[in-house]
Amino acid sequence: MLALAAAAFVVAEGPADAKDEKQEEAEDREEIDHLALAAKLVKDGHFDRARVVLDQVDPQQPELDLPRYHTLRGLIALDGRQYDAARKSFERAIAAGQQQPAVFLYLAQAHFGEKSYAKVLEALARAGSAGSDVPGTFMMRAQSHWELEQPAQALAALVAGQKAFPKEAEFGRVHILYLIELGLFQEVARVGAAYLARPGVTADDYAAVAEGLRRAKQLEKARDVLEAAHLVFPEDEKLTVLLAHVYLDEDRPLVAALLFEDAARRNPKYALEAAELYLRAGRLERALTLNARVADQARKMKQRLSILIELERYETIVAMAPRLERLGLLQDDSVRYALAYGYFRSGELREAELQLQHIREPRLFESAVQLRRAMESCAQAGWECL
Repeated sequence: MLALAAAAFVVAEGPADAKDEKQEEAEDREEIDHLALAAKLVKDGHFDRARVVLDQVDPQQPELDLPRYHTLRGLIALDGRQYDAARKSFERAIAAGQQQPAVFLYLAQAHFGEKSYAKVLEALARAGSAGSDVPGTFMMRAQSHWELEQPAQALAALVAGQKAFPKEAEFGRVHILYLIELGLFQEVARVGAAYLARPGVTADDYAAVAEGLRRAKQLEKARDVLEAAHLVFPEDEKLTVLLAHVYLDEDRPLVAALLFEDAARRNPKYALEAAELYLRAGRLERALTLNARVADQARKMKQRLSILIELERYETIVAMAPRLERLGLLQDDSVRYALAYGYFRSGELREAELQLQHIREPRLFESAVQLRRAMESCAQAGWECL
């Protein structure tokens, strides 16, 4: 949520005292100074120091400005995300006569922290126009309506926020996310186009719109958005990967593989996906090259087995046996079966049988039975089998 700025700390500073001179002389000067000092510290963002100062104030002190005291306590608690304490302090301030509208804005923030969204809206209503110059007020209202399953009101609050603060990109981004959640994908396309036409568009903005279009199955539009974004932000790996997923949705694994490889140049974690897609596209040598960049040894070896089987490099598979065992991968029946198959195709039938004896997974057990039958046929046919 957009950060809520303090509403000029009108409450913290308090209005000019309307007390007559006799009342001022009757007040304890030291306590008044403590409140003034705490208010200044709060205004300057020194909440911990303000708490220390207020701890020296006796709340039972006659003539103490209780509305101001409790408001300051609430602001300090709010800064520390002690929402229950903040709420109680603001409620005490109101009960003591605090009339400044901003106190209801602060109370709304405390309710928001407690996820009491209906009470957030009640407090904002009592705040009136207080906070109307703060973007976070609109966002807090929108999110409260959304949590209360009042989507129309949530969207209206976002539109109002966009009109009031056209430079705040967060309103448009959340608007699009809400539309996606509601399944209003045609509206996503309309709002998204306007959103991306504004100046200062970021990579995250493009990604939010494209993901919405992708989920709406508007793949061509999503691709167009991401291709444009890729030209503006060529080094942004998130956009590259998202574009790759769009091509995958269109069943174009080779283009997706090229994009994942591009992302892998900046972040090696994408090498596994790039290799997998090259394998799927039938570009086996390229898949093997990308596989070499995978850092996770377990996942790397499993993928490498798949590639080598497709390349029919059975001797290489057999040579991997010690490493597979060292990595503990032979506990995986699919890996053990692949190794058994490599032994079989290399003519090492006895070693193949030794591996098959360990397979217990039902899904692979039938495959193991079929491989044994093939091995028996080979044993009878001799060299002609291979």
